[in-house]
Amino acid sequence: MIAELSKRMSLFLCKKEIVEQEMAEVYQYGFEIIFSTLIGFFITIAIGAVFRMFLVSLVYYFAFVALRQFTGGYHANTYLKCNLIFAASTTFIFGMAKIVAYGTYPISFHVMLLLFSLVAIWFKTPVENENKPLSEEQKVRNHRISMIVAVIFSGISCFAYQKWVLISATIALTLFVIALMAVIANPSREEENES
Repeated sequence: MIAELSKRMSLFLCKKEIVEQEMAEVYQYGFEIIFSTLIGFFITIAIGAVFRMFLVSLVYYFAFVALRQFTGGYHANTYLKCNLIFAASTTFIFGMAKIVAYGTYPISFHVMLLLFSLVAIWFKTPVENENKPLSEEQKVRNHRISMIVAVIFSGISCFAYQKWVLISATIALTLFVIALMAVIANPSREEENES
């Protein structure tokens, strides 16, 4: 649906001679990114409203997008699957954050989530998408930025732990899910050497 709508919009722009025919694919890809981003944002806001976590959902979306664009991770082969996986992971994160924030959420568990996330991001990112390969320079850059962003959000999460447990837990769980996606999507070194 997103791809078809994007294609129609880029062809419309070509017919109206707003863009050149050679640029139709570029515009189509741009529209796909815009629509996909908007859908992800609205999914986040809707799930946040269901959990009565509107402001937290904004923090979550910002953290997710800021980190995921550099780490990469599991990529579904259709926008529908991608949005369903995103909705499921968002629901999981919000549900778990609510459970731990209003129950017992020991600092030791919080630190373990963050440490797993940082180690996984260090060793497993960036994850390349077969449709968007990275040069060696881009891999080094994305890895460095991934670590910086992950460390910053880990620090914010630790700082928020005392006063805003819900935000703290949401950030930690977001980092954990992104790291888990990277671990799932990135083969081990042995598999890389075999292929």
